[in-house]
Amino acid sequence: MSTEQTADGGDEIAVENPPPGTVVQVEVPEHPLCQPWVLWEHKQLEKAEDWSNSIRKVCEFSTVEEFWKYWSFIPKPSEIFFDGQSRKEVEGRTIEAFSLFKKGIRPEWEDPANKSGSELSCRKMLPVDILDLYWENMACGLIGETVDDGDEICGCRVVDKGKARPGAKTLFKIELWMRHDNIQIAERLKGRLCECLSDGEGHSKGRSRHIPDFEYKKH
Repeated sequence: MSTEQTADGGDEIAVENPPPGTVVQVEVPEHPLCQPWVLWEHKQLEKAEDWSNSIRKVCEFSTVEEFWKYWSFIPKPSEIFFDGQSRKEVEGRTIEAFSLFKKGIRPEWEDPANKSGSELSCRKMLPVDILDLYWENMACGLIGETVDDGDEICGCRVVDKGKARPGAKTLFKIELWMRHDNIQIAERLKGRLCECLSDGEGHSKGRSRHIPDFEYKKH
């Protein structure tokens, strides 16, 4: 059985066994996340520009479907970060980092949720395809709560640390921000995070899977 609207635009009516070729609209329920998230970008500042202008909200989402709708159109780090020759501009601005944080928490140490917390960070030269894989895996691991099934994590960041001059080496930083300064909690989350990040890495021909090395520090 399907439903169709009457010719005058009135209420839908039930139609049993619609003829072949009939387009039947089916409403598919969305899959809500446990909490909403916000994606931010950090741009390179011009001279004398205030630091607060470097952070811009890109999008907010609260369902799996909304996440992929936005994520599919957001540049990958490899497409805009320093590639050994230059950084790429996006609509006239140079993006140096992306942050994904729970709604209500800004990606700043001064935020009340972050100021007494800590972070796990990995600073490393990575092939750009692996950087993209790590960033997407980390985002999915956080919003899907496979890294933290509680409320210890505030958010994560991917940062371009390369010196933007031709011939310089590429260098990137991946960060996981936590609410508390607790090494035991951090060690537990680090194990889950490393497993999450490297998922799918060993699928490339001739490339083995390895575990990123994270360091712990308080904010």
